[in-house]
Amino acid sequence: MSRYKLIFVLFLFLCFCIVYSCSRSGYSGMEGSGQGSVDHRFVGGQTCQSCHNKEWEEWQGSYHDYAIAEPDSASVRGDFSNVEFINGNETYRFFRDGESYMVEAPGPDGTPAIYEISYTFGWEPLQQYLVDIGKGKLQALQIAWDVEENRWYSLQPDEPSEAGDWLHWTGAGMNWNTMCADCHSTNLKQNYIAEADSFHTTWSVIDVSCEACHGPGADHVEFMNSPEAENASDKRIRQDLDLPSFVSQKDQINTCAPCHSFRQKLTDDYIHGDEFLDHFDPMLPHPDNYFADGQIKGEVYVYGSFLQSKMYANGIKCTDCHNPHTLELKQPLAGNQLCMQCHVQEYNSPEHHFHEASTEASQCVNCHMTGRTYMGNDFRRDHSFRIPRPDQTAQFGTPNACNDCHTDQTPEWASRAITEWYGEDRPPHFTDILVRADHAEESTPGVQMGLRELINDPSQPEIIRATAVWYAGHFPDMNTSELIREALESESALVRSSAAKAVENLQPEMRSLILRRALNDSARSVRLSAMQNLNAFTEEDFGDAYKNHFRNALQEYRASLEVNRYFPQGEMNRGQFLEQKGEIEQAIQAYQGALERDPEFNPARINLAYLYNSRGQNNEAEKLLREVIEQEPEFGQAYYSLALLLSEENRLEDAVEYFEQASKLSPQQSRVFYNLAIANQTLEQYSEAENAYLDAIELEPNNGDYRYGLMTLYMQQEQYGKALEQAQILSQIHPDNTRIQQILQMIEREM
Repeated sequence: MSRYKLIFVLFLFLCFCIVYSCSRSGYSGMEGSGQGSVDHRFVGGQTCQSCHNKEWEEWQGSYHDYAIAEPDSASVRGDFSNVEFINGNETYRFFRDGESYMVEAPGPDGTPAIYEISYTFGWEPLQQYLVDIGKGKLQALQIAWDVEENRWYSLQPDEPSEAGDWLHWTGAGMNWNTMCADCHSTNLKQNYIAEADSFHTTWSVIDVSCEACHGPGADHVEFMNSPEAENASDKRIRQDLDLPSFVSQKDQINTCAPCHSFRQKLTDDYIHGDEFLDHFDPMLPHPDNYFADGQIKGEVYVYGSFLQSKMYANGIKCTDCHNPHTLELKQPLAGNQLCMQCHVQEYNSPEHHFHEASTEASQCVNCHMTGRTYMGNDFRRDHSFRIPRPDQTAQFGTPNACNDCHTDQTPEWASRAITEWYGEDRPPHFTDILVRADHAEESTPGVQMGLRELINDPSQPEIIRATAVWYAGHFPDMNTSELIREALESESALVRSSAAKAVENLQPEMRSLILRRALNDSARSVRLSAMQNLNAFTEEDFGDAYKNHFRNALQEYRASLEVNRYFPQGEMNRGQFLEQKGEIEQAIQAYQGALERDPEFNPARINLAYLYNSRGQNNEAEKLLREVIEQEPEFGQAYYSLALLLSEENRLEDAVEYFEQASKLSPQQSRVFYNLAIANQTLEQYSEAENAYLDAIELEPNNGDYRYGLMTLYMQQEQYGKALEQAQILSQIHPDNTRIQQILQMIEREM
């Protein structure tokens, strides 16, 4: 609904993996509010240095090393010489107070206040600054330092946020503890207390140190200091650590993905070496965060694009291109040396790329790894390694590398050039199916057939097959349930998880039949996706074979809802769950909690209004719905909900006004016109009622309710000829309905 349909995924990962972070490392055992308890299984990077000095020296000065730091002359890059920056209606002043770095900024209530910088956050191309605003909350300023241009700048130059907004620097969207911390420190524990809306966040090492990737090192250190180590095999020496360079592609990606992916947390107890999909639910490459063909759009990081690539399909690992300690490329991009590690030289010639050799235009990455700029100045490349498709740009509006450079030319021009160079025949690609599915307004045999073939083709990337399942779920037809059932048997947990979500448009009874086996899936992400669509059921709705699976999955689902309570969408999800379980008071508190975190999170406001209405508290419900309309005057559903509420109170003249507004803002929603017709009919505004019924019927010609309403309107006015026409159509729609046959005979007698 409105801009909030995907707000959770848009903001949940806003800062999760800003790998260009700040600060020096050290084993601190500190927390946001002072000295904290230390998990003694973590020994700190300096312990590792004693034996692994080469790796330690490579790591020092890396973006992982500079993940977060206490502010000092070595870590602070911004200008704190009493300079001001104006952002919209707000003024920020950066200055020094002795050894401390300070900022004067508008606080949570908009009043200017002076804060001390707690940590630097980011190294290049930008650096942000964290401020403690109480309750253990560290907030990232929206004003950042541009390292390349040596200037302060706003991360929201076009729409500056104000105090009270989700994205204001004091708001929940800029909270470090939840939005960024997981991936910028080692062994970080958020420790959020929802009832107090406070944090007691702890970590073992302040930045991304050795054990952030290799796991806790105490067992390894103890073994290496024991007599057994002298004659131990390499396998035994390595067994206590997660060593991504020596493991399979899947295991290495499992190590990198928790931070280099756009994902939702499912648990708070991830342990190195665990399956990624047991603790995280990654966003698939579908809108609004990707373009229709799977190219990156929002800030989605690497996992979702890399899994689409032929590189991934051929076993390439992150460390084949990146030094895991320096994070630098293993070979220069110039001369395509990096790519030529694996690819034959014929690709590094004008006969292949049709550009002058040794120029930027001849670099492989500029054709096959286009990118986008995030956070104002941070350019990141798409890791799907795709072939440019200007023909798709011309037809579907997706971007392509050719026109990224040749901005003065059309996609048609670029498409003709590619055809001239490489010929008209090109192998089929999954993007041909995805772009058509994305632009289809309704299910068609061609779209569904293409999606089915893609889902059932094991040679296609699993993340793309999962995306195809997502699309198929949005075009429900008589074959959709069988398609989803087949996808739930896939060898890929990504495909199974997507299938468990795709049942949302099916009838509840069908969901229960399809998903009951998924409640005991080997991947937690699949079990939770299934449970999310079975909330309305109880364990008594399942036979003995599935009752325990339902009970266990329900317990896991309850726990997962607790993990994301800080987020307004997380609290709303929890509220919906509690509402379905009949725990109404707790649901109300959850919806209220969501609004406390973000006063403009209107899905929670609407759900809360529905609950109040169900309890007869219509004054409170009406107030909430009017607040939604005030905040989102173009949101048709809010007008419709308010109109229904007013109709219930028999305030029909007011209701008609809001039904009419809803019909203008949601012209494809036939029920709006239907209810508008009923209200006008009750008010004896017959002409207006007839027009509204006809509008509803135009949208759904075979809807019997709409035809029946129009028929009664004509009968009410003794227009029996028109009534007979509608009755005859109703008889065709419902040939076995005796009531309609009786009405038809009655009309014929009156004529």
